[in-house]
Amino acid sequence: MVKLKSVPEPIEPSPDLADLDDATLVARCQAELPSDLTAYRELVRRYEGLIFNTCRRVIGSPEDAEEVTQDTLLQIFHKIHQFQGRSSFKTWLYKIVHNYCRNRISKLARKREGQNAYEEHAANDEDDREADNRNAALSQAVEEALAKLKKPEREVIVLKFMTGLTLQETADVLGVKLSAAKMRLYRALESFKEAYSRLDNAPPLPTFQHSDD
Repeated sequence: MVKLKSVPEPIEPSPDLADLDDATLVARCQAELPSDLTAYRELVRRYEGLIFNTCRRVIGSPEDAEEVTQDTLLQIFHKIHQFQGRSSFKTWLYKIVHNYCRNRISKLARKREGQNAYEEHAANDEDDREADNRNAALSQAVEEALAKLKKPEREVIVLKFMTGLTLQETADVLGVKLSAAKMRLYRALESFKEAYSRLDNAPPLPTFQHSDD
């Protein structure tokens, strides 16, 4: 999906890299970059889609999200030696994503506010087509409701529910205390529910499974 800019052509990754945890993979990147891209390419494979989807939902534009994804992957390539393990790699990564998204949004014209992002969908199995269409409709409605929120509200919802971060990790990425993240998430969810309820012909919204984890 994303073609890295200014990154050398990677070598084929070893087949056993998929079984390594993030900490081990990062350690290998720090030891091997820039001469050996094997471990780095596995990190890209592992997180590229998550980064893009996070950026798309926060920014609202697939084109801008793709550019931010490229920038993030390049930042990992150039800065991974600075990662010291004081937080999880995922938290460190999403801090980078958060900063790039914030900077990109600040540069967008006001007319981009509320721009919707739509996921491409193709159903290949006739038996599953109806369920796939329902899921696509729900996904589109969620995207539309998210696009109506203020940027801080979108960020906390996307980080907590769409990236796999815990609430504490979400707070770390946002640079706020856990109590502040809890309050921001509560208010954001209320705004999201209100925005969703105003959509025309939106499917029923599943219950958010929110916890302090």
